[in-house]
Amino acid sequence: MFKVILALVASFSFSQAMAANYGSAGCGLGSIVFGDKPGFSQIFASTTNGTFGSQTFGMSTGTSNCENAFETSAVTFIESNKMALTKDIARGNGETLSALAEIYNVKNVEAMSTTLKTSYDSVFATESSEEIASRISTVLKDSKLI
Repeated sequence: MFKVILALVASFSFSQAMAANYGSAGCGLGSIVFGDKPGFSQIFASTTNGTFGSQTFGMSTGTSNCENAFETSAVTFIESNKMALTKDIARGNGETLSALAEIYNVKNVEAMSTTLKTSYDSVFATESSEEIASRISTVLKDSKLI
């Protein structure tokens, strides 16, 4: 369980570093107003993000330059846990499926596990973590789980 929690924390940490359309203050209203200019302007951008709560809202909805945060988190998690995730999806249960449900915001982990198990061949038809994340997302949307 500790490994899963550590992977989740790492995936959220890396997601901010991997997105290139905002500065060190992160995504949110501050990134739109102040851009990605380095230096002192990032303090104002960060303050703007915190004051208006736009960063949290943007990360939840995919707005305010935060559109890649969700996808990047899923890809990072899959890349870090690919072997365990492959086994858990094949079995239809496991810790990585529970963590994946958190990332994709799926409430019914059991239904997600069953759905992914039946879609195993199509989800893992590629080695690319980005493509696997995309296929998982498609399967979950088609099944109305997200």
